[in-house]
Amino acid sequence: MILLPHIILGAVIGAKTQNLGFIIILGFLSHFIIDKIPHWDYSIKGIKDFRETRNFKKLVITLIKIGIDGLIGLLIVFLALWQKNMFDISYLPFILLGIFVSILPDLVGILSEIISNSFLDIFAKFHDLAHFKTKKEGELTFLGISTQIAVVIFALVVFFL
Repeated sequence: MILLPHIILGAVIGAKTQNLGFIIILGFLSHFIIDKIPHWDYSIKGIKDFRETRNFKKLVITLIKIGIDGLIGLLIVFLALWQKNMFDISYLPFILLGIFVSILPDLVGILSEIISNSFLDIFAKFHDLAHFKTKKEGELTFLGISTQIAVVIFALVVFFL
């Protein structure tokens, strides 16, 4: 999944749960659960090839793409919070923790591609094994994008209940 569904689902977990332990467990598990659903991922070859090529231009372009994805997810979360009048200090730490924990596996994966570290590499391999595999990286299909839209709609419906 791209970051957007993970961010929104993590925010919903944080907003609805408001229990640090549950947020960490549910946010982390939610990442792996929705990564098992058939979905589309944009190519991150700029990151995956960086150790070998040291091509900073491709790395930066890929990181900008990921950053835009994350910012769109955060924008949707903050619009939902604004709509529901939840910009309250009592909600925000839980929501931010939910977002962070739900995207943590992807952040560790990105870091493991850039920095060689045995723990990061082991975790990234575990994340990769738990991930839905497409035939071709970056291939956009109707099923791939529709499942992500469905996850976002489901999360937002739960949020507004």
